Amino acid sequence: MTSPSTIQAERPGAAPARPPASAARRRRRPTADAGWRKGWLGPALIVPAMLIFLVYIAYPVVANLVLSFFGNSDLDPALSFVGLKNYEWVATARPSLLAFRNVLVFAVLTVPVQMVLGLLFAVALQGKGIVRGILRTLLFLPVVLTPVVVGYLYADLLEASNGPVNTALRSLGLGVAAQQWLSDPALALPVVAFVNVWMWTGFSMAIYQAALSAIDDEVLEAASLDGANRFQSLWHVLVPMLRPAHFSLLILGVIGTLKTFDLVYVLTRGGPDNASQVPTTLLFQTLLDGRDGRAAAIGTVVFLLAMICTAFQLRQYLKGDRS
Repeated sequence: MTSPSTIQAERPGAAPARPPASAARRRRRPTADAGWRKGWLGPALIVPAMLIFLVYIAYPVVANLVLSFFGNSDLDPALSFVGLKNYEWVATARPSLLAFRNVLVFAVLTVPVQMVLGLLFAVALQGKGIVRGILRTLLFLPVVLTPVVVGYLYADLLEASNGPVNTALRSLGLGVAAQQWLSDPALALPVVAFVNVWMWTGFSMAIYQAALSAIDDEVLEAASLDGANRFQSLWHVLVPMLRPAHFSLLILGVIGTLKTFDLVYVLTRGGPDNASQVPTTLLFQTLLDGRDGRAAAIGTVVFLLAMICTAFQLRQYLKGDRS
């Protein structure tokens, strides 16, 4: 009795019988070139990124950490090992304590305000239209300006004697409202915070607009059918659904606050009497004074604070995402 494969082979014009699948798999052996790609291509592509990370990130961080354990004095400018004395100065010196207190106040005055205003502008200007497009462009325009340009602009506007702001107040009979905006210890930090909010609210608006574009309109329509008004839809529907945008802006805002330098330095130089001093301006001034070890200690503390804040915020985000 002949098998079906033999009958198929004996038919005129029939296609040759296929070998069993297992035999075909045995004959398909990976070539040496495919094996090399599988084993080495991935690591080879990672090497350039690793080199950039090691040279431009890891090495400066480690070198700064090592330098923070060395110090010098006016009598002996040569660096010598001082242990934790630089960190002791960071933890106890009045300029350092004021700088870290100010950066905390600065974060409270800027990050939440930028987020709230950005969300309100994004919701109000959502949709198409020439007027809305122009307003969105105007609100985003400060973001593309450099902080140095913004700093010099507001330094001229807020100049105490002949600045446009005080001149306008005096011309309106409100001379009592004219202030030493940048040289009053009570006003310097809030004024710098105001300028920062003016500059970065447009960025928050852009992030929220991108997040809003991913939300289906049917969600808001369903809320409206359930009797929710505009504010209730915003608070109970949109705000929870924009949670990833909230955390992104919060992380970027905190890190941006910790490394704020140029805007503060151009406007107030950290004064008066350290009233607007932040860690980065204190680091720069300490470095100019020749205290390399102290400056490195300040930089290390700022780096650690940024890492701790980022890790905590990411943990809270992932914890809420799992729940």
